[in-house]
Amino acid sequence: MIRVNCPGCGSKLNAKDELAGQTRKCPKCGRPVLITRVETVSAAAGQTAGLDEPAPDQHVHGASDKALPQLDLPERLDRQHHYLICDKAHLVATWENNGNGWMLKTSFGLVSAVRNHEQLPAQGDFKLVELKLDMTDAGLRLTGVQSFQLAQRWALTTLDKGDDQIVSKITGFGFLNRDQKSVVRQAIKDQFMRSVWEDAHNVLDYLSSTDYHSAGTVVEG
Repeated sequence: MIRVNCPGCGSKLNAKDELAGQTRKCPKCGRPVLITRVETVSAAAGQTAGLDEPAPDQHVHGASDKALPQLDLPERLDRQHHYLICDKAHLVATWENNGNGWMLKTSFGLVSAVRNHEQLPAQGDFKLVELKLDMTDAGLRLTGVQSFQLAQRWALTTLDKGDDQIVSKITGFGFLNRDQKSVVRQAIKDQFMRSVWEDAHNVLDYLSSTDYHSAGTVVEG
């Protein structure tokens, strides 16, 4: 068994060995939990109970494989949302549903990925960031942010082949470092009017925090 701590609420959870490397939802707070083999525990030795037998210190009722369902990864880009791609410290590309397709960030500004496919990197550590937007009575509002890890090789070479091809290169939920959060925060301010994001306190707090183990957040209420 593998012992993991939820980065959202701190609950102690147990997972079967075969779930290592996968992402499950915390049954208490709903945050994505990446199951990593940091601490392996033995139920037989009485150190902790398995998923079907919650330990007293687990603080999660009914913790089981059913309580930790596989989170669905996107099958296509949501036409209402905006998307960014970051490397370890820089904005690489952007997408919005305006018919222009993916746009690459260059020293000269944004250029079409279709017309500049030779500039698409073949490998690297990239995150796909979804900026969740909803139309409310008060107008367009930022309601969440979610990040995904892209494959190390050939992921960005799909940007000139269609808007949705990039989702086939998602390998799981991603976790933004400090520089990436700063890039996303600046992109939000550059791309949207202040009224769109100024009330998205959960999102802005997440992007300003030192929480580098959560894949994103949404505005509550």
